[in-house]
Amino acid sequence: MKNFVIKKRCSDYEPLDLLKLRKSLQKSGASRSLCDEVVSEISPKIKDRSTSNELFKLARKTLAKKSQVLAANYHIVRGIYELGPTGYPFEKLCAEMLKKKGFHTRVGVILKGEHVKHEVDVIAERSDARLLCECKFHNKNTGKSNVKVPLYIHSRFLDILGHHGKSAYNSYAIFSNTTFSKDAITYAEGVGIKLFSMNYPRKNTFVDHIIRYKIYPITCLKTLKRRDIQFLLDKGVVVIKQLKEKIDLLQEREIKPNEIIAIQREINLLLKA
Repeated sequence: MKNFVIKKRCSDYEPLDLLKLRKSLQKSGASRSLCDEVVSEISPKIKDRSTSNELFKLARKTLAKKSQVLAANYHIVRGIYELGPTGYPFEKLCAEMLKKKGFHTRVGVILKGEHVKHEVDVIAERSDARLLCECKFHNKNTGKSNVKVPLYIHSRFLDILGHHGKSAYNSYAIFSNTTFSKDAITYAEGVGIKLFSMNYPRKNTFVDHIIRYKIYPITCLKTLKRRDIQFLLDKGVVVIKQLKEKIDLLQEREIKPNEIIAIQREINLLLKA
């Protein structure tokens, strides 16, 4: 195992790094001792030239035996990617997060600007704030969103305010399922754009929000099959709370009653965690 390599998604190989694996497990909320236990358990099962996806599945399966909640937390980042290929489910996920913060939300709204019209992914309104939101969804972890993103969003914001007035909206927010570059963060902070991503805010990331508000994407459910996930996404069901409220939709998929019960149990477990 000392010289084992892992095939990444981009088809390149990198040395097997068990410390990196431990850190990724810790992000799920697992204790250091539990992370060590999981790594020790799966180490003999890791094969040279395994894919990163195979390693992830092995770690998740082992973690799930210890805690379904931690396994769901571990799957959040990948679960968001699995909402694709379109970005609309991610917009709905961002809207659900904002609802948990007390906002009333609208998805996919056309607003007039001083010069051109703009499609705003999410408009969020609360008694003390009115936000315009851009949801940058990537099917793959293709790298950081650079400074061009907040530059472009800021210009849109100024054009919209030019038509509606400077007091119409408080700020623009950008949600991303990847990370922001240092320059992107610096510029956004400088002009007052709010950022939510896998690396920002540092101690309150997008993943942290999902865990805190229990707005797990349905893709995090271990009991739900991929073919049924796509059916639900097409029906506008993105987070597990929505599925709990529309559980009867699963009957259209001819899913066995005991399987539906298992799905309900997992949902209830995550919502109560």
